[in-house]
Amino acid sequence: MDILSVRWSAKYGHFLRAEANVNALTYPAPPRTTVLGLLAAILGLEKDALATDLAEVRVAVSGAVPARFWHRVKLRKDPPTALPLEIKRNQRGSENPAPEKAALHRQEWLLQPEYRLHIAWPEQPARFAELVARIEQRRWHFTPCMGLSELLSEVEFLGCQPATPLPFGRYPVQGLCPADRAQLVAEETLGVHLLRLPRQVNANRVFSHAPYFLEHRGQPFTVETDCAWQSNDWRGLFL
Repeated sequence: MDILSVRWSAKYGHFLRAEANVNALTYPAPPRTTVLGLLAAILGLEKDALATDLAEVRVAVSGAVPARFWHRVKLRKDPPTALPLEIKRNQRGSENPAPEKAALHRQEWLLQPEYRLHIAWPEQPARFAELVARIEQRRWHFTPCMGLSELLSEVEFLGCQPATPLPFGRYPVQGLCPADRAQLVAEETLGVHLLRLPRQVNANRVFSHAPYFLEHRGQPFTVETDCAWQSNDWRGLFL
């Protein structure tokens, strides 16, 4: 099976946590659904394509946890004034009679996030070839972003190479590792965290979550699993 490797980076990033309310916390790494949204933007697919066209795409994410900081944004909820049916030369612009005040909203942003993505799509070889060509030639349909549409990002083609599945055993793996598909082997020198991330979304925009292991410095850590894959420069599990 061929896998596409890309470097995904930006000045700032934000992946909204599902449990966030007043303060918009961020996940430390992009969930699988976020990466599928990036692929949909590159291919020019609709938002609901995550649950249909891209449901079979395999994604792996690796990289160190970036620094975080708090950012305040102004959000307005009042809609724009409706346009008049007839436009006159001396007509002046109009405003809502009682506009709602803008509210300050706190968001936790990631500083200079950089991740390495590994993508496989064996069920759709033609679409996979189109995705590889678009990223390699920088022909994305919509401009890539890092979570929020205002946070523009860079997608750099690294290569496309074959990968093979590994038999059951203990392997040092890189990046996010599904905790329900692997058994962690404790290592004193590493800081491995357990977190829940969105994994899938259906046509009704209902997300399902799964537990993942993540080493905060991006270092390889050992797990026992039968779901690992190996390529020339990567060993890990798909999300």
